Amino acid sequence: MSQPGSTSADGVAPRFIATYKVSEATNLNAQVAKGFRLGGINDPLNVPLCTLQDLVTFGGRESWDDETAWNYEVGSKSLIMGRRGSFNVSAFYVDIKDLQVSVTAGSCSSRLVFNVPKARSVGGELEFALAPTDRFDFALSAGYNDSELRSTLTSTSDLGVVSVVSGIEEGRRLPSVPKFQAAAAATYQQPIAPEFQGYLTATYNHVGSRFTQVGDEDPGFGVVNLRSFEQEADGGNTIGGPLTQNTFTFDPRLPAYDIVNLRLGVRHANWDIALYVNNLTDERAFLALDRERGLRARVGYLTNQPRTFGFATRVDF
Repeated sequence: MSQPGSTSADGVAPRFIATYKVSEATNLNAQVAKGFRLGGINDPLNVPLCTLQDLVTFGGRESWDDETAWNYEVGSKSLIMGRRGSFNVSAFYVDIKDLQVSVTAGSCSSRLVFNVPKARSVGGELEFALAPTDRFDFALSAGYNDSELRSTLTSTSDLGVVSVVSGIEEGRRLPSVPKFQAAAAATYQQPIAPEFQGYLTATYNHVGSRFTQVGDEDPGFGVVNLRSFEQEADGGNTIGGPLTQNTFTFDPRLPAYDIVNLRLGVRHANWDIALYVNNLTDERAFLALDRERGLRARVGYLTNQPRTFGFATRVDF
């Protein structure tokens, strides 16, 4: 089945920046900027798989509109400790209109993009970097983002029953956005021979918990009633039956994770050679929840790359 269509957009995306020099080492900054994401065409529903209610809820949504956002930000940037270090801090507020949200179209084995009229994001970031010696430097950063929907989308059945569509309800967290993130990096370097510089670099990244889709926050979302798949035609058993349990459970909240990388190398003139270990602790990070047919088929997690050892070279021309 095809669903031809077209989309276009025009407009102005202004950006205003102001800077005040407090001293030779400190600047205060403020900016206001508008951004947008182009709308698009949804894939057609897999109608033979849809229940009647899902056809009512998800039908007639052939396209989605442009998303726009106004970003308001204030902050400061400072050189510290005799200009061997820097400290930056900022706070932001983002007002979002027609937020583009991906949803699973219930039993239809389809994914659609909906527009949520209002959403907002508010938070702050800080960065600190220092090179206490000529051989050692490090940097730290952290960010907090409290983002949520400010609108509710509903659907009305043929019987007049009003329900929230795919968990898109005011107060829900924006999908795939962790509230807290942090990172650190440090490098130690030392001459090991004339014109040869050895170095060791370590990086650390922390990503807080998230939800893949807005509807994943629904109470009881992580409990699947396996008996709902039974069909009278096969004697009350599902494919692969008979069942040994009535429910299947999983946690829709993607837990926080931490990744550590190491790199040991040698630089000489215009080339660099190094050994590296990515994901040193072999952390298993859940990056997204993958599902099909509204949890009536595949349910699983997309994960990161396991611990990886490697050898890298680089030449600058």
